[in-house]
Amino acid sequence: MTAGVSDDLLTAALGAEEIGLLREGLQAVFVKSGDTDSLAAALVDLGWDDVVAQVPEAVALLFEEQGYGGAASGLLDAVVLTAAGLGDLPGAAIVYPLPGPGGLFDPAAGTADGRLDFAGVARANGSGSIPETLIVPVVADRQTTLVRIAGSALTPRPIGGLDPDGGWLEVTGTVPLDQSATLAVSPEGWVTAVAAGRRALSAELLGIARRALEVAVQTVTARHQFGRAVGSFQAVRFRLAEAKVVIESAADLLRLAFRDTDPLAAATAKALAGAAADTTLRQAMQVCGAMGLTWEFPLHHGYRRATALDGLLGDTDNLTTAIGRYIGTGPTLPQLEPFGKGNGCRATHAPNSGSGSPKCPAPTPATPTNRPGGR
Repeated sequence: MTAGVSDDLLTAALGAEEIGLLREGLQAVFVKSGDTDSLAAALVDLGWDDVVAQVPEAVALLFEEQGYGGAASGLLDAVVLTAAGLGDLPGAAIVYPLPGPGGLFDPAAGTADGRLDFAGVARANGSGSIPETLIVPVVADRQTTLVRIAGSALTPRPIGGLDPDGGWLEVTGTVPLDQSATLAVSPEGWVTAVAAGRRALSAELLGIARRALEVAVQTVTARHQFGRAVGSFQAVRFRLAEAKVVIESAADLLRLAFRDTDPLAAATAKALAGAAADTTLRQAMQVCGAMGLTWEFPLHHGYRRATALDGLLGDTDNLTTAIGRYIGTGPTLPQLEPFGKGNGCRATHAPNSGSGSPKCPAPTPATPTNRPGGR
């Protein structure tokens, strides 16, 4: 079994054998569990709650294996709700925002000004219908807050198209404010929840990329042309090497994001993971030739799932633009602490501003001894 992107993150608390056993257990769970309810029960039997209580970073392993196995579940809702302090709402689902109101660290699905107007996507429950309770992030009084509404008040539309097996519903509507309840979650609580969701999605995207790279390597190793394995040709090797580099680069940033809870690290990890998945899948399809583009070959499953997941909580292009705007308008340059010690320049969030103001020390003036390339 090849090492996954989460292994380095977990080695401080777990041994290599323990990580391998957990990985095998999770792979078996995702293969055997057909819906969210059975998956939740299987994770309880596996003792997953105890693992996460001991090693919170194990969430990365869970979502990496979900991506690797191509499974779909409501685990993302559980992670986001727990991070927001709403883990006691069983059966609830988050309405994930489409591009619209809100900022880089606190995206919102709608607005609340006399009435609640929103548009987003939500995960269907185990029976494929809308969950009983929906949690919607909305902008009210220039801040993002969370409101609870009854799923029965809406008429969702199942989303087929690119990822029909993803279990997503399009949820749009206008609800009077007296039919909703504002939840006691601070704007910072939603920022924390978004960061947790982005970290989980990053791990899942990298799991998809890892599986695509394995499929490509196996294919070009088995196939031969001109008496040689296809994988021995330099052009093929270069493409697969590029895929490996982007996966490992994104994995390093994801490990940082899990160790350092800065929302900027989570946003950057999500942007890089989406780009890594896209690059890996494109290169994998290319080296597999025409067969890689067929419906019978497995790569299209990963490409469709990765494209759908990339759109949640900010896609690669929009996040990259927003992060660039954030850096360009800040008084100092944010720096991500490479070892997660939290003593670097940290990004803080101004609710619903889209920019924020980093709490960073004044930059050190360049001198002949510290200037890059100086002597």
